Amino acid sequence: MTRKLTLAVGGVAAAASVVAVLGSQGPAVPATVASRPATTTVSAVTGVDKNGVSAFPLAPSQADEQRVAEYWSPERLKQASSYVPSTKPSPSTRSTTSAAEVGPGDTKPRTGAPRAATPPPVASPPMVGKVFFKVGDKEYWCSASAVHSSHHNLVATAGHCAYALSQDKPVENWVFIPGYHDGVAPSGIFVGHTLYMQEDFAGQGDFDRDYAFVTVHRGFSWQPYVENGRLKYRSVDVGRLEDKAGAFRFASGKPLGRPTYVFGYPAGANPDGSRPYTGQTVKSCEGTTEKKFVSAPTWQLEHGVRLPGCPFTAGASGGPWVIGYNAATRTGYLTGITSLTWNLSGGGRLDAVSTPYFNQLTQRVYTQASKQRTG
Repeated sequence: MTRKLTLAVGGVAAAASVVAVLGSQGPAVPATVASRPATTTVSAVTGVDKNGVSAFPLAPSQADEQRVAEYWSPERLKQASSYVPSTKPSPSTRSTTSAAEVGPGDTKPRTGAPRAATPPPVASPPMVGKVFFKVGDKEYWCSASAVHSSHHNLVATAGHCAYALSQDKPVENWVFIPGYHDGVAPSGIFVGHTLYMQEDFAGQGDFDRDYAFVTVHRGFSWQPYVENGRLKYRSVDVGRLEDKAGAFRFASGKPLGRPTYVFGYPAGANPDGSRPYTGQTVKSCEGTTEKKFVSAPTWQLEHGVRLPGCPFTAGASGGPWVIGYNAATRTGYLTGITSLTWNLSGGGRLDAVSTPYFNQLTQRVYTQASKQRTG
């Protein structure tokens, strides 16, 4: 199943951006992660199975979970910043990234201003949130959402928001905060347990497989308290992810040209340097996807699904693409994740986003991830 493709030079911006603090005081140093119900946690399995599904442990043990929970103090969450992925290193090609890439058939400037992104209809879906993680010695974030599984513990995001191609390994200290807004974590913080992805993303840097499903531990929230005149924090258990925040349903193999909502936290700059978004609240785009696949050679993308007229910038990466969205119940079917941003008009503003096509290979990754119980 692995494809061997040649990397080109150029790029598409698809990244996370700056975040605000989840609390205004200094680091929280809890004595322990909040006490959990007596359950057995399934260990992570590393490797690639017969269906081409790669599994990487993130924080599979209780000790690992404790370490990650202690790492993400409110102050450190505040310090997280933008993250721009690179293509997978190649001995014969020097990879670079740029603000945008024009796909085949889009070389002529398009007329008309793109639609402005709007606040989500009625209310922000509570299962949409941010993932925070570490690459090297720096902290970053992306968009993500909870997706239904039998164990109520699964998150969907972009592959590049969980696996650092530049370092050829998973990111570190990965956590998900559903419902994030303006520095608030209303449903708690969930530590990543195991990362599942299609083998061609980690193996080849193939952005047709730029999606990831991550199982998470039970969540916790920071509870402030005063000790010796100093404000400190302790962690309190908030339960399973889907029980707390809800979840989208997974769907694959859907036809192109469908009405779609895209959610995320755009915050980065346009090619002209303007910054229309702050990344502090969920934004949405609404429209109909194009009826043909698009490609981006730099990223080995051959079967991208694109939504024109969506002016999202960096920060929206990993955000959900939803069909059948019900604004009253705030749910629907997850059919993609924001992977790349595009500049179709040739001007200074980004004006489209794309997702890898969710097909049978995506279904296999989702199915494998949804089997894992984490407590």
